[in-house]
Amino acid sequence: MTVEVALSPAEFGKYDLKGKTAVIIDVLRFTTTLLAALEAGMSEFYPVRTVEEALDLKKQDPSLILQGEREFMAVPGFDYGNSPLCHVGKRYSGERLVCTTTNGTNAILAAREAEQVVLTSIRSAKAAASYLMEQGDDLDLIIFPAGLHGRFSLEDTWCAGQLLSHLPVTEWGDGAKAAKILFERMPIEELRNGEDATILKKLNSEQDLDYCLAPDTSTGVIIWDAQTGWGRLLD
Repeated sequence: MTVEVALSPAEFGKYDLKGKTAVIIDVLRFTTTLLAALEAGMSEFYPVRTVEEALDLKKQDPSLILQGEREFMAVPGFDYGNSPLCHVGKRYSGERLVCTTTNGTNAILAAREAEQVVLTSIRSAKAAASYLMEQGDDLDLIIFPAGLHGRFSLEDTWCAGQLLSHLPVTEWGDGAKAAKILFERMPIEELRNGEDATILKKLNSEQDLDYCLAPDTSTGVIIWDAQTGWGRLLD
C-alpha cells in the first residue's frame, strides 16, 4: 500500500489522482458532522462549493435539507449549521442533505478525479482503515486533510496519522511520514489547543470538541461518488 498526505490544501492540485483512492478529513467539523447526520438516518449528501448553489438546489427540490457554515457560523436560510450535536439523538427518515462549508466540501470536490473517495474523522478512522484494507494490498492512497483557509490543520493531519496507524503501508510519502510522527508523538488532548479548536472554544462549542475528538467510537464509513455528486454511508 502506497500512501501520501497533502499537508495543506495548496497541495491538492499537485497530485495525479487517477487510479488513486482519496481520503478526506475535516475533523472540526465537517466529516464528523456528516457522519452524525448519516448515522441518524439521512440517506445521502451532496457537497457544493457555494451557499448560492445550495440555496438554488433547495428551490428546485424543497425536500432537500441544507447544512453548512461560513467562518464557523451557521448560514442564514440553512436548516443546520456544522455542529455534529445538531444530529445526535435524532432519527431521520432518509432525507437528503446538501452541504457547503469553508474547508471540508472544497476538499471533497478537489478529489473528484480519484477512483474512489472516502471520508473519515477521528471518530471513524479505524473503520475507514478496515474498509481500505478490504480494497486490496496494492491500494494507492492519497489523504487530503481539509485544513483551515488553505493552510495546515493540526487535527486533520493528526487524524491522517491515526488512519495510517491502522494500515499496512509499504511505501510512505514525506507527508505521510510527517502525519505518522505527529500522531505518534502528540497526545490527542493537545488537539484542543490547535487553531480550529481554539476558535470553537471561543464560540462556547467545547461540547463539539468532546464529540469530535473521541477516537474510533463509530463504525461508519462514508463514500462519495464523483460521477453523481452524491455520497452515503456504507451499509
